[in-house]
Amino acid sequence: MDVTFVCAGEESFKMEVGFFDTVHDIKQKLQSRRGWPAAAVSLFHNGDALADAGGGEAGGGAERYGIVEGSVIHVELAVAVAGRSKRRDDSYGGGAVRVNVVSRCGRGRAEVAVGARRAVAALRRELEERAFPLPRDGAYFFIHRQSVMDESRSFEWHGVAAGDEVVVFEGSVTRPPT
Repeated sequence: MDVTFVCAGEESFKMEVGFFDTVHDIKQKLQSRRGWPAAAVSLFHNGDALADAGGGEAGGGAERYGIVEGSVIHVELAVAVAGRSKRRDDSYGGGAVRVNVVSRCGRGRAEVAVGARRAVAALRRELEERAFPLPRDGAYFFIHRQSVMDESRSFEWHGVAAGDEVVVFEGSVTRPPT
């Protein structure tokens, strides 16, 4: 099946991926086709990181992650910086930051990759697509470190870092006129 691959700074392209190809197999194909070292590649589909169990990967292939004909996989490349590995900015907008989203009453918990420079409103769309347990009628807002998040501002503006917790809080926020 043909799958589209997207990586910041690169033109998107299609590549054949087998239904039973493992994440390791896909990374090896990318290495052969694009020259990207398999160990330096992270793959994301529908906001979820695709786990690479290595060579003799068990437990299924592309079908395990819902990858079908026409799917889009986002690619993040690690770039060597002074002997360390640093993730290059990807198509998530300013580099992916993985945050833990929790519903106020604990009904739901999810780890979500968000673009550091993307508006917080993108998280709302992502959670709705995932069928995350959200309050009805869209009457909810996000809290980070005990502060209400302005959905028109970026995660970076709010100081959100990898591993931070974002709480979904039922209700709405009104501000006095300025």
